[in-house]
Amino acid sequence: MSASVSRRLLVTFILALTAASALMPAAADPRPPEAMDAAAIRLALQKINVVGSALYVGAHPDDENTAVLAWLSKGRLVRTGYLSLTRGDGGQNLIGTEIGAPLGVIRTQELLGARRVDGAEQFFSRAVDFGYSKDPDETLAIWGRERILADVVWVIRRFRPDVILTRFPTDGSGGHGHHTASAILAEEAFRAAGDSTRFPEQLRRVRPWQAKRIVWNVFRFGGAGPDTVPGRIQVDVGAYNALLGRSYTEIAGEARTMHKSQGFGSAERRGAWSNSFEHRGGERAERDLFDGVNLGWSRIAGGAKLTPLFEQALREFRPERPQAILPLLLRAHAILAALPAEPMVERKRTELLELIRSCAGLWLEAVAAAPSASPGSPLRVVTAAILRSDAALRLERVELIGDDRPALAQRDGARALAFNTAATDTFQVSLPRELATTPPYWLRARPLAGSFEVADQRLIGDAENAPALVARFVLAAAGESLVCEAPVVYRWTDPVEGERYRAFDVVPPVTLRFDHGAYLFPDVRSREIRVTVRSADVPVSGTLRLALPEGWQAVPPAAPVVLPAGEADTTVRFTVTPAGGPAVGAAGAVFEMGGERHGAGLVQIAHRHIPVQIMLPPAEAKLVRVELAAAGREIGYVTGAGDEVPEALRQMGFHVTLLGDEDIEEGDLSRYDAIVVGVRAYNTRPRLLGHQRRLLDYVAAGGRLVVQYNTAENALQDRLGPYPFRISRDRVTVEEALVRFLAPGHPLLTAPNRIGAEDFAGWVQERGLYFANPRDAKYETVISCNDPGEPARDGGLLYARHGRGVFIYTGYAFFRQLPAGVPGAWRLFANLVSAAR
Repeated sequence: MSASVSRRLLVTFILALTAASALMPAAADPRPPEAMDAAAIRLALQKINVVGSALYVGAHPDDENTAVLAWLSKGRLVRTGYLSLTRGDGGQNLIGTEIGAPLGVIRTQELLGARRVDGAEQFFSRAVDFGYSKDPDETLAIWGRERILADVVWVIRRFRPDVILTRFPTDGSGGHGHHTASAILAEEAFRAAGDSTRFPEQLRRVRPWQAKRIVWNVFRFGGAGPDTVPGRIQVDVGAYNALLGRSYTEIAGEARTMHKSQGFGSAERRGAWSNSFEHRGGERAERDLFDGVNLGWSRIAGGAKLTPLFEQALREFRPERPQAILPLLLRAHAILAALPAEPMVERKRTELLELIRSCAGLWLEAVAAAPSASPGSPLRVVTAAILRSDAALRLERVELIGDDRPALAQRDGARALAFNTAATDTFQVSLPRELATTPPYWLRARPLAGSFEVADQRLIGDAENAPALVARFVLAAAGESLVCEAPVVYRWTDPVEGERYRAFDVVPPVTLRFDHGAYLFPDVRSREIRVTVRSADVPVSGTLRLALPEGWQAVPPAAPVVLPAGEADTTVRFTVTPAGGPAVGAAGAVFEMGGERHGAGLVQIAHRHIPVQIMLPPAEAKLVRVELAAAGREIGYVTGAGDEVPEALRQMGFHVTLLGDEDIEEGDLSRYDAIVVGVRAYNTRPRLLGHQRRLLDYVAAGGRLVVQYNTAENALQDRLGPYPFRISRDRVTVEEALVRFLAPGHPLLTAPNRIGAEDFAGWVQERGLYFANPRDAKYETVISCNDPGEPARDGGLLYARHGRGVFIYTGYAFFRQLPAGVPGAWRLFANLVSAAR
């Protein structure tokens, strides 16, 4: 090896999953990446010699065409990214009660899981998914057009794609206003990214970039035939990849199935499936999306000599002995290290080091003794390097670093890595007191109405946080210095799932939690509010107070709390008296300790298909002081998806029993004054529809059945009520839309609470969705509303007598309004469930 090749080089390699090779198999937990298998190594050797990129742009998680992403990444072998303008916070949740920001955290991780399958990278703008929008102008106004355009330009300048693809057209045929807005912004950003006069403040960190072209990925759904419009580029994304043993549409089905919170389990299509692409800007392609794009190393100064090296490595690769090509890869490593630090070169350095690690059979890990710790606390971390081949590698040094600071600890002493033997080091460190806690970075500050506040420009576009701590392994091989960084993780063994991993988190020393998210005060009487104080890994001694609206009082005004270290907790009870008159406000919990004020909660999100996530939202709860009466006592509740309505019913004074399938099939339903069916219960509980007759018999015998919205599945049509009605896609997205009273004297509007226009003030995100239309004339319609320029939507609240009882269907979004503490929604829902038996 020549002197120029054998000189010591330093290249940082992040082994975090978000930056790992996209050829790795999917895994929900953030486990240290396994070495690639032989097929993945061969594909990676092919991919590293392709120097091109494509960026796909959509509005939401699940908008992306995963077949196209898989074809680009694993077929055309270009660097591929998906930019979702939102994180899907405004959607519904089929797998839990999380909505809003917590749902956005889930859907972010679902997208990352999908990307691990289809091989693309994931990016986001700061735009908030504020719910369904019918108008791109409304969308852009709420998001802040220039603000989100700047984000798209920033991602383009960072990623530097040769080709940009949009999921939606700009003509509105994509339906959702967010969809159309994403295409409008993508086309504007395509032009603006190359203009140095647009968003010049970005140019301190990035350079202008002009993509070769932008195209629209034309819709092809269901049984639609191939596109025959002249001038469009055709691609068979159903093509079979023999190296992978799968077609790109099969890969797409697996990737799309990661969107579990949306119920998007997908079939894995086999056979030809043509997609077409319509030219929207830049240089028109004649036959191929990458016409006129140099996809080789010659496009980068000094890079041409890499091509024959990688070609030779591919020819000489033998699955049974991958380490034999390490000398070629190390020569390429030396050349790459000397190239200019531009995004594609940085990405190829990552791909090459992943190849070196996999061919060497090198396992690197850093495992913390606890899943979390607070700033200033002690922490034990054990690192391990295991060489599972006969390659000659030396471990020169291991460092523990965090938050761009100097190393917290270091172990020197070069040692040769022995075959299949762990080289371990144990670090006992104290975390810096100024180390930042680790909630999702976009949730550190309160969001604006349409976008998140992110102070650090460098974070915009990132899918998730960088690791809180990393272990840096400095290795030597054939005169090359390889620097690899493994994120510090926590590992445990689940008796059912086996080995599990999660990211190591930094949390406050004390967190606070109200026992309810909203508290109802139906009169001026006092009620109890409980706050749980929880210590992290240090002892806690301080004072807990409630921050209340003016005129509200808490007894005691302050409470001393002392807790040992080790996740101990205690619950403090306050008696809170509201001020006179109706009011809506918020209570905050504040803990004073050592001259510092702490006011964060701790929310853990745990679903098996995503890594464990934490949030540190402000410890707050809604206070709802409103005149509210309720009739009846016993309610049976059929839970649906993402349902917190039962807790609101309990606060109204009802005794709520959650009904399982067996209770509905065989239980005594007559004991309930009312039965309420949760949102999307019929969509998520397969046995429920089969026993609808029993529920309707309960109505006929004098019961009251309230069915909240379900989606418009064919199997449900005309089967839910005593008389025919169909669930449509009618919805009212403007939460301030005028509500008209069609029957002002109707019992639903008069008893036990008289409902007026003021009860529809302060609603959040939307009025309702999946209204009934058409419907039998026996149903009484009570209220009506509509979005601007649309006809009246009368089917949001149906009422029908059946036998001696009442059936009610409502598409109004009580599942959002009740947890949000909207007073009128509480009063109206009390009327829906209040029965005079």
